[in-house]
Amino acid sequence: MSVQQTYLDKMIEEVKVDSTFVRAMEEFRKPNKEVGLLQACSENVVVFASHMLGLKLYSWQVLFLNRIQKALVDDKITREFLAITSRQIGKSTSIAIFALWCCVFNKYPGTVSNNSSIGIASASDEQAKKLLNEIKKFIRLGDAFMKVTYVDDEGKPVFAHNEQDKKGFFSLLLDPNEHNNTTTITFLSWSEDKHGVLLNGSKSGSTIKSYPATSKVLGETFSVVIIDEAGKTDKITDEFFYEFMYPTGNSTNAIRIYTSTPWVPSGFFYRMVDPDNMYPDSSSDCVLFTVDAIKLENPKYYETVMKTVNELNRDGKTDEVQRAYYCRFVKGEMSYFNPEKVFSAFTNSYNMVDESNIMCDMGVDFGGQVKSRTVITISCMDDDGLIKRLYHRVYEVGKDKYLLDDIAELLKHFNIQRIVVDDCPAGMYMIREMEDKGWNVTRMGFRAEKVAKYGAFRSELNKNNILSYEDDKLKTEMLAMEFSNSSKQSVIQHAPNYSDDMIDSFVMSCYHFVQEDNTFKIIDPYEQEDDTVVCKDCGSDRVFRTVVKKKLVFRCLDCSMEWVSNVYD
Repeated sequence: MSVQQTYLDKMIEEVKVDSTFVRAMEEFRKPNKEVGLLQACSENVVVFASHMLGLKLYSWQVLFLNRIQKALVDDKITREFLAITSRQIGKSTSIAIFALWCCVFNKYPGTVSNNSSIGIASASDEQAKKLLNEIKKFIRLGDAFMKVTYVDDEGKPVFAHNEQDKKGFFSLLLDPNEHNNTTTITFLSWSEDKHGVLLNGSKSGSTIKSYPATSKVLGETFSVVIIDEAGKTDKITDEFFYEFMYPTGNSTNAIRIYTSTPWVPSGFFYRMVDPDNMYPDSSSDCVLFTVDAIKLENPKYYETVMKTVNELNRDGKTDEVQRAYYCRFVKGEMSYFNPEKVFSAFTNSYNMVDESNIMCDMGVDFGGQVKSRTVITISCMDDDGLIKRLYHRVYEVGKDKYLLDDIAELLKHFNIQRIVVDDCPAGMYMIREMEDKGWNVTRMGFRAEKVAKYGAFRSELNKNNILSYEDDKLKTEMLAMEFSNSSKQSVIQHAPNYSDDMIDSFVMSCYHFVQEDNTFKIIDPYEQEDDTVVCKDCGSDRVFRTVVKKKLVFRCLDCSMEWVSNVYD
């Protein structure tokens, strides 16, 4: 039923939707014939979708929703569910139908009022409203479907329908006296005589509330917590997840559902997916479905989506295709370091040392008084060009009072040749004291040199010439570094709510070991002029140029991207 897909440095299970899988999922589409229609739909969200909304779900949706449904009745299995999916295959539809089903039948009452309270977070206010409108669309769709599908001998609707008020089956379950607007859907409280299995036992009416990823969610209590596009870390930050959204489900032991396409390899969603196997104790249930999940069941739509995929490939946007349609946490358009290279740079073959006679350099990144930390890193380079991180120390914000004393002590235990410092106002007085002591100090100006030195460091990383003892915090910083290249300047910075203190210090300790090369080699019988060339993908100017069959071919030495420019006569 499944195949193994290469997913960074770990093999993660991708569900293969083939004919065998589709046949297996058919079993979950069958209603319980021993009970009535409403009871059968209450027991099975997939049956609810088909028999009350008129929607046949994709087989991947059947599997995902069925796994969540089991957690509603079995406290022994996990209560956190992740779906990593391609774009345009119905992940928002899945959670919208699940939320509606929970409220119509009060499937997970977790509050003092014995009602299901569904909280949905999206990346923006617009997306939050869009998702709630999706649920309202299904309510209207269900109204129409129930009206025309279930009729008596005279052609009149069997189930409740108010023709005068133009309210159908589902609309009549909404509470006209409570909030039903762009952010909230509120259902009636339960009446045993009137509702039966519908709204089962709800004392105050179940609710669906949709929020942007802000502090507005504070103070709410949910029995089902859903985050759409959970991996979009620029909007759905770790602060929002841990400080704002997650606590809303603590008192109810909430079911938690997170769906997303892969974005940058950082943030809570990435850690929960855990492709680098850093958190083996994670208990979340994770499934992965690429665009191929709909190929068999909806070939025409699949063909339409693949036109977009092919256009992106032709435009050279292969990273976007791999990320958005084949669910890989690749470098992407923002991630600065190649995740695969980051993971391979860390080894358990050696540990941090407290002293060494090997010639080495020290990098000192000065922190501030409010946010950033001061970090010392010591690194060396062997005769083969391998750069090894030997030691580091992190000072919490404002706790570097004895930094110079500590450096003096380290000079006694390490054969330090040069001290590379961050030439910034925060460290100015310390730099002067270092120079007054006669220490060999190199000032690195981040504004002028960061792009070049980071680029040279990345080049060595890509050649597997960077090595460090295991350090999850440094690894996280490296994975969270982002790159943007505008018409005016290139910017390398950490993702929102992350830091770059440790990686900055590491790069500085390698300052004299990595050399930026602002030229490119030419194998060109026509001796063309040496014009500046910048990589279209990563912005590096370390570009190799050659002529192949009269075509000018470029290859980036940092990210390995190739492209063809001119044709020579």
